[in-house]
Amino acid sequence: MKLKKPGQRIFKTALAVFLSFTFSHFRSPNALPFYSAIAAIICTKNDVNESIEIGLNRILGTFIGGFVGFLYLLFVKKNLTNEIENYFLLSVIMAFLIWIVSSMEKPNAISIMCIVLASVSINHAGENFGAIDFAVNRVLDTLVGVIIAILVNSLDFEILKFIKYEKEKDEK
Repeated sequence: MKLKKPGQRIFKTALAVFLSFTFSHFRSPNALPFYSAIAAIICTKNDVNESIEIGLNRILGTFIGGFVGFLYLLFVKKNLTNEIENYFLLSVIMAFLIWIVSSMEKPNAISIMCIVLASVSINHAGENFGAIDFAVNRVLDTLVGVIIAILVNSLDFEILKFIKYEKEKDEK
């Protein structure tokens, strides 16, 4: 196996992840740096336009999933008597949301929307308003990762081109 030279996207992804971890760490004690890093990894692409498109879908899906999950816990979950009812109702709600978001022609927001909905409504069901904090912080941390990925991805990394140019010049 021959290792290739790492490209700009590798450096940009690593930088975006580091900055996302760090910014979320200092943003709030309730921040979830893990989610900022996930957004940064997913949103760092080969070009800025692709990063923006993916980032907007990720923000939309995270917001819808977090908001509906919060409403579900606030108004529905406390009235259910067993987990099978809970799972069934969540599945029906997900199907409805998938239909709505698909009708909005935002299919790339669907997966993250469902993941966030399940995460908020299942993992945080027993907490007293912990779901609010989780949902809000999940959206904010996703925003952090998306914005940082877009900013880092827009950098030209001229220093890498300069180093490559100098190395090639020295080899001649």
